[in-house]
Amino acid sequence: GQTTRFKAAATGAGLSNLISMWGTNDIPTALDDYFSGTPVEQTDRYVKMSPLFYVKNVTTPTLILHGEIDPRVPTGQGYEMYHALKRRGVETVMVVYPRTKHGPEEPKFVLDIMRRHVEWVSKHI
Repeated sequence: GQTTRFKAAATGAGLSNLISMWGTNDIPTALDDYFSGTPVEQTDRYVKMSPLFYVKNVTTPTLILHGEIDPRVPTGQGYEMYHALKRRGVETVMVVYPRTKHGPEEPKFVLDIMRRHVEWVSKHI
């Protein structure tokens, strides 16, 4: 959301909204330490670092890949960005991998992720 220099973007287990991430990830105090407080105490910091709040500037086609049971970056983070981009008319695809936590382990998913990256970039450059 801060540049138009890229022809394609892809994110895997990407966080989009640090405020909602704060209340749903598996390490509750990690963001408190990083931002020197909670979203209530440091709202401006959380907003400034959250990609979702820059979505109005995004024009880059975006591929979002996420594990269905990711406790570190909950799947809702991907859905928030996906829905925001779709509503803005940005070309966006989201793929959710079943049984997958923060990183893919099943060989067929690892292969699928690699294939999707190559196809997405090839389509847009």
